[in-house]
Order: sequence, then C-alpha cells, then structure tokens
Amino acid sequence: MFDKKDERILALLRKDAKQRMSQLAKKTGLPTTTVYNRIKKMEREGIISGYTVLSDYKKIGRGITAYILITFERVKGKGYSQKDLAKRLKSFEEIEEVDIVTGETDIVIKVRVGSIEELDNLIINRLRALPGVDKTRTMIVLSSA
Repeated sequence: MFDKKDERILALLRKDAKQRMSQLAKKTGLPTTTVYNRIKKMEREGIISGYTVLSDYKKIGRGITAYILITFERVKGKGYSQKDLAKRLKSFEEIEEVDIVTGETDIVIKVRVGSIEELDNLIINRLRALPGVDKTRTMIVLSSA
C-alpha cells in the first residue's frame, strides 16, 4: 500500500533520481534497507516505471519550447483516429509529449526546437501536412518555473 513514506521517497527521487540510498535514508529518517525495499516495491508495482535524464535544452540546441494545440478532423472514408495521429506525432524527434485532451482542442503536443525557423518548418510543412490535422495553435514558452 502506497503511504506517506513512499510519497516522500518518490518526491525525493523526482528531484534527483541519482541519490544514494544512504542519502534518501537520511532525508526520510528511514533505515537504508527500508528505503531500498520500498523503492523496489514501487518499481514492481509500476509506481516507478523508469528513470530519466533532464537535459539543459539550450546547451543541446533545443532552447525553444512550444505547446501546439491541434484540432483533429476525421479523414472521410478512412478509419484514421486521434489515437493514430497521436502515435504518428510521437515519432517526431522534436515532439516531447503528446496528449489527447478534452475541450476545443483535441491534441496538445510539447515540442523543443533550436530556432523559430525549425518551429515554422515543423508546423507549416510537417504537422499541417498530416492527415487529420485541421488546425494548429502555437504557444511559445517564455520562461519556466
């Protein structure tokens, strides 16, 4: 059962997944073996499904982040769905997240590119050419907290 102690361990791992068990134990006030066992249990139960790397996107040439809202239009005579479009979008190197949402917009994607020209090319030449993409609206991120 997931409890407050697991929640605290998970929060600490989100901040820095490379922490040693001894560091986590010290921060949580739990024995090292208890922390280790709890993490392993959360991994087995799928609460923790992986560890990731957070990049400084400016340093790797992808300093521009944008959210693009996509309105889906069914392709007549074809069984092409929002889920099909979402899967296709997921294959684009620049696209970091793809979410099917409710409301006026059908899909929201998070992209990271190196320049406005790259963003322009992605939207105009690649996204809008995909079957099912009716309209796009783009929001460029000015800063993140």
